[in-house]
Amino acid sequence: MIAADLEFGNLTQTFLKPYQKRGATESTQFLRWVLENIYRLEPQDADDACVDKKQDKGVDGILVNDTLETVHVFQSKVRMKAGSKLGDTDLKEFCGTLKQFETPENIQVLLDGEANAELKGALVRERIKEKVAAGYSVEGVFCCNASLNQDGLDFLKSAGDLVVYDADRIASEFVDLEAKSGINEDFVFDTSDTEVIKYQTADGVTARIFLANALQLTHMKGISDQTLFSQNVRLALGNTKVNKSLVASIKNKGEHKNFPLYHNGITVLCSKIDEAEDQLKISSFVVVNGAQSLTSLLNSKASITADLKVLTKVVALGDDAELSDKITHNSNNQNAIKPRDQKSNHSIQQRLKKEIKDLAYDNIVLEVKQGEINAGKRVLKNEDAGLSLLAIDLGEPWACHQKFKVMDDAHAKIFGRADVNGAKLVFCNELLESVGKTLDGFDDQVFGHYNLTRYFVAHSVAQIFKDEPTAKDLLQHPKTLFDKGLVADFVNLFSEIASTTVDDLNAEVGDLLENGEFDHKRDLKSPTWCRAMSIKLTSAYKKDVKRKRVKPIAELISELMESNETTQ
Repeated sequence: MIAADLEFGNLTQTFLKPYQKRGATESTQFLRWVLENIYRLEPQDADDACVDKKQDKGVDGILVNDTLETVHVFQSKVRMKAGSKLGDTDLKEFCGTLKQFETPENIQVLLDGEANAELKGALVRERIKEKVAAGYSVEGVFCCNASLNQDGLDFLKSAGDLVVYDADRIASEFVDLEAKSGINEDFVFDTSDTEVIKYQTADGVTARIFLANALQLTHMKGISDQTLFSQNVRLALGNTKVNKSLVASIKNKGEHKNFPLYHNGITVLCSKIDEAEDQLKISSFVVVNGAQSLTSLLNSKASITADLKVLTKVVALGDDAELSDKITHNSNNQNAIKPRDQKSNHSIQQRLKKEIKDLAYDNIVLEVKQGEINAGKRVLKNEDAGLSLLAIDLGEPWACHQKFKVMDDAHAKIFGRADVNGAKLVFCNELLESVGKTLDGFDDQVFGHYNLTRYFVAHSVAQIFKDEPTAKDLLQHPKTLFDKGLVADFVNLFSEIASTTVDDLNAEVGDLLENGEFDHKRDLKSPTWCRAMSIKLTSAYKKDVKRKRVKPIAELISELMESNETTQ
């Protein structure tokens, strides 16, 4: 990517299209894009961080990094004019905005004032007042698709805790999938304070193993834009548990001398090694194992001391591409096994996979292992199937943002039940997908396309169906529908009721939104709120039936069954 790629026309047409339903304006869509592509957040976490509505007091997003004890306050601007520059005016105004977060007392003023409910909800939900009182730093982050001019660059030098992601910085840190392989330059290691182990194979491949100074490693080109890791089987994975642990180790300066004892080290491939006294120069290099480590080191550069060293293996391959592939594969084949991997051979998962294969419905196959080859098939991942069961079958939509638990703590509860078979997995997934077609019916599109909303709507419609005995039995034992060839018809019926439910939900939350009493990022994660609102939506459907606006579920199911018998 180059800075010009972020000019308005290309930005909106190339990058922001998938965000148009998640943000009302280009600037709010752009912030979500930055949070996902530069800050590496999951889509739901990016949505949670955004507070972009009227009366936002100049704040477009709030993100807390508990590991770094930092509150990031975001403002986003999109320039429409090609060639436009970012000066110091907007930056000065944003610094004024940041004063609202300088003290707990200032934050309380925000909470007591006329700021929008979205901002207040984020302040309360993330406990910003308490964390600032506990000593968390506040960092302003200004995002813009234009490049800084000289006035902006000069102001930034004295702006303190202000970070600017202008077009140039974003372009340099964006992971370009078309990037060239590795770094075609030289890099020199200072080996004056470390022993260097020399190793050479019978085929003439040369290797050097030593403890590299961590601060020196951060100067390797290509860490921020990931070009240094182009041959790695995975790039930096963002704010994962492993990376949080790495950052914590880097921050603990008392443990720096022990870092090589805890850490597996990094592997660097290069075309040539040249050695001189206390120096080791490498040419045309790439890191094939160590993306997480080097990225974490760069992001925590201020905490690095001279005692922090990293076990480094440098291998000069020349043009031996085959050996390069072997080293890349084997050095990355020691990653931690995830719960999903551990369950891949579990008898429950294997049984469900076979049942779905035997069901032979719409070319669907259950994926229980990462890397399965299912070309030409409709792939249903077992994690996704678990979430649809959790919302529709178990009635816990508020837990569907915790995907990591599906194949871990909640595996037995979700899958380990006598009534859970291949038919039910496929059926619940089809019902959930049908709800997606109704989400454009929400008055508040940001709420409508929030990740948890579809699970809540699917749950609420399922509760309406479960209120009628015949429909309840079909939901619990859908194999009957497969046997009769009625799955698609039932799913269409479910989708029609979902549309009605969306209309009722619009009415229920309309006044709450105006009064600031509804925060979808908070309430959709609350069992109490979800249960109460689902009961209201079932009651609203019954009222519509009495007013003859819609047919009762029992009648709809009866018509469905009768039409099938007539056809046969």
